[in-house]
Amino acid sequence: MNSLYGKTTPSLWPENGVVPLTPQWQESNCALARLLAIHRRALGKAIAVAVEIRRDIDELTPLMAALCRRTCRFCPEPCCISNTVWIDFRDLLFLHLLEEPIPPCQATSGPDDPCPFLSHHGCRLPPRIRPWMCIQYVCPAQRAVLKKRGRPAAASLLGKIERIEKNRVRMEAEVTRRVTRPMRTSPSSSPASSG
Repeated sequence: MNSLYGKTTPSLWPENGVVPLTPQWQESNCALARLLAIHRRALGKAIAVAVEIRRDIDELTPLMAALCRRTCRFCPEPCCISNTVWIDFRDLLFLHLLEEPIPPCQATSGPDDPCPFLSHHGCRLPPRIRPWMCIQYVCPAQRAVLKKRGRPAAASLLGKIERIEKNRVRMEAEVTRRVTRPMRTSPSSSPASSG
């Protein structure tokens, strides 16, 4: 994160402006960045959970990439085109807590809008900053591949996805608990003591 004209602003991906930056998206992310910056010292547990999530996503990424290589290029109706995808609040918390780059816009604004990050070669977003709904999605063809590989392979992959989902809920709960708690002020800075 950096400071621009006294405001806390997140680092946006991509730096080169491949996808247009939307003002509402930027304002929302700046507001979230400021809120988290105010409470940063109290967010240690939430940050630790976000670090766990990042580690698990990094472990999950090659497994999902291998599944995609086996199935996506043969798919008659790719999920990246046929599904409505969005970046949710937990995605943003994760990115902000770890100071990862923020996508420059929401993945979609309506059910018929294509994802702005989809290219002819797949998703342009780095795996860590993709919407969770994209990272964790296992289509029917991929489930069939997992079934052929046997129960341990499927259980391992689905277990990682479930653990990440539980940690996303924990992370959000911890942030909510910390930012909704009244902030302590020193006696010299309270309105009653200023005289």
